[in-house]
Amino acid sequence: MFERILGEEEFAKVYPILAAAFPETELRTREGQAALLHRDGYRLYGFKEADGAYFAVIAAWELAEDFIYLEHFAVAENKRNGGIGGALLEEFLAWYGRKAVLEVEVPEDELTKRRVGFYERHGFYYNEYPYLQPPMRPGQGMLPLRLMTRPTPIGETAYQWYRELIHRQVYRYFGTAEEK
Repeated sequence: MFERILGEEEFAKVYPILAAAFPETELRTREGQAALLHRDGYRLYGFKEADGAYFAVIAAWELAEDFIYLEHFAVAENKRNGGIGGALLEEFLAWYGRKAVLEVEVPEDELTKRRVGFYERHGFYYNEYPYLQPPMRPGQGMLPLRLMTRPTPIGETAYQWYRELIHRQVYRYFGTAEEK
């Protein structure tokens, strides 16, 4: 069962799950993440156990009528590797009923290859187009990632459209002439 997180009290319970699962380069500060709770298009959902404790979280953006951008998906470490994450992801995407886009690290080591493989097993396609994630925190540089899309891979024109929409609406980043 998942529910939308709107208040500070609930946010305080789910942010530690994000902080434990993502490096600083891929996560806003606690204050920066909390500031998004009421921003247009941003949706934060927590998954609860029967006792009411949160064990997973998904941050998604409704950027267009036909797709969502999954900014973060994290399962508490003690709940990983048992199929729960895949089941939650499938449930969430079925409930949303839209195409999905997410950013993923370039698969260069065992962990990043496993992450890409996880999403591929759940219907996402790894797109080779070079992608730079704008900084999530002050003082950081651009982070080389790739876009994964579901239910189909994308061509270069669609890639450019997704990239520009994500950069403008999520990161409020408008790029430079060299990046376009």
